[in-house]
Amino acid sequence: MTLQPGLPRYGEAGDFPPRVWQAVEESRRRDFPLACIPEVGRLLQFCTGLHGMERICELGTAYGVGAAWIEAGMAPGATLLTVEVDPERARAARAMFADNPAIEVMAGDWSLALERRPFDMLFSDGGPKRAPGDPEKLLPLLHDGALVVLDDYTPGTLDDPSRDVWLDNTAYEAVELILAADASVILARKH
Repeated sequence: MTLQPGLPRYGEAGDFPPRVWQAVEESRRRDFPLACIPEVGRLLQFCTGLHGMERICELGTAYGVGAAWIEAGMAPGATLLTVEVDPERARAARAMFADNPAIEVMAGDWSLALERRPFDMLFSDGGPKRAPGDPEKLLPLLHDGALVVLDDYTPGTLDDPSRDVWLDNTAYEAVELILAADASVILARKH
């Protein structure tokens, strides 16, 4: 499986929310190419705007591109907790979102989110998502019926254990969505 670099897909400033563009520019400045791609970002923006998405969590903030897409879709009163393992990236993201009290950036391991559970939606970009047992690790973070978004999949990959841990897991209802010729996501809902 290949992680698809997100930054080349952004091209120049254009049809993106301003904070998304700010995060893309920060990621470029710091030579961090694995940002959330626009196709995934637009899906995150849509999902966070769905009814009932009040408490949202992201695992793996990096420089805030995914969090900026989530922010762009959040309903009034919704909150986002985003956790980044790298202290420098967490500091940069915290500074970017300092003007929005609905967004909290924590530096540390994904398990810090367990202190703030449960969530209505989880974007696991840098947390557990590919190994056997990972879906079970995330269960305590979620309300019943909560949505999980998992990116960085390549369509058409057969016999992929990182997909099967979600698609075959009885604790979730999961589907794979192809967003581009080279990018798909798994959406899972906790039973």
